[in-house]
Amino acid sequence: MNSQPTASASSLPRLSRAELSLSGTRISPGLGSGTAWVAGDILDCSAEAHRIEPHQVDAELGRVQRAFAQVAAELEESARRISEQIDPSLGEIFRAHRLMLEGLLSSNEFEKELRGSLTTAAEAVKRVFRKWEAKFAAIQDETLRERTDDIVDLARRVLRQLEGADAFGLAAMPVGSVLVTQRLLPSDVVALSPREVKAIVVESLGQGSHAALITREKGIPTLAGLPGLLSQIRSGDEALVDTFREALIISPSPDTRRAFDHRLEEYRASLLTCKGNCRKPAITRDGQKISVEANLAAHASIETVIENGADGVGLFRIEELYFARELPPSEEELFSELQHLVAPLREKPVTIRLLDAGGDKAIPSLRLPFESNPLLGKRGVRLLLDYPQLARI
Repeated sequence: MNSQPTASASSLPRLSRAELSLSGTRISPGLGSGTAWVAGDILDCSAEAHRIEPHQVDAELGRVQRAFAQVAAELEESARRISEQIDPSLGEIFRAHRLMLEGLLSSNEFEKELRGSLTTAAEAVKRVFRKWEAKFAAIQDETLRERTDDIVDLARRVLRQLEGADAFGLAAMPVGSVLVTQRLLPSDVVALSPREVKAIVVESLGQGSHAALITREKGIPTLAGLPGLLSQIRSGDEALVDTFREALIISPSPDTRRAFDHRLEEYRASLLTCKGNCRKPAITRDGQKISVEANLAAHASIETVIENGADGVGLFRIEELYFARELPPSEEELFSELQHLVAPLREKPVTIRLLDAGGDKAIPSLRLPFESNPLLGKRGVRLLLDYPQLARI
């Protein structure tokens, strides 16, 4: 089944509509306007489940396993893309997803569901992931509860592989649209750029969710906290998004449109002013100079640090130099690579952090055993104590 946007600009007759203003919560700052694109979701497509024969279980289980393998490769590609384009620490979101995926598959819950219910691979996947979604949604801690989106994201990726469907219909979204959706997941945002989508409005999204973190890093204006949004907007409507005033305006009047355009021009001018001021020394009113340094990862853009006036690098993360390697880099390789990476900084200071591996940062060359709760297990300094050679640069 192919999940498509609930409507396209041409599928509905365009009738004049009164201006409608909705209040939400700012997720990512900015202003954006364009034509609304209401996206569908494979999780909302309820294909009729049907029983299979006992002798078909192994074949359906094989389909689940192949889908998981394809998603694992997809996640690694997402991690690579985000690490190169934005920040390796955000790329770790998708490597953590891969660890979650491996843990779910090793639990044998999908095989149990298939053999117990004699249902299709897709239906078994939906049922198992719904159970895990309910478990996360019931957690009292808000930060952990927001990881519910990660479970949903994995479910959608696996279902897309099983059913051959475009899980979000974003491939057909016209450039310059305002994306409208019920929920936003990391796999949705990874494929977007501010050049393609002018803003995002979503019914519900946590401030600390991984999707929210990525929208902020990508600089895409995003507004959430809009219950019932999909019943009040349709594809083809003109939409103005002002996250500073936490407002979404649908079908604006000409006066509202002109006022928004004026605010947009002022905002762009203020950004240019900030760009110029950032290169000046940071000095307090009483004359105290403050050193402002960057938090940077290997292969991140040193040029960006320089362009934005940083006085140096206060934390330089080296984990990326260990990813996708069968053997850890030698001391000579590390020195050569680091020397090359920081050379553009010239005389600016750089503080290099020792390798922070383990947990959600899987280093293939270490071949660490599986842990049910890796973030509380052998990681960081605890890991370096067992592998002292990794602390030598």
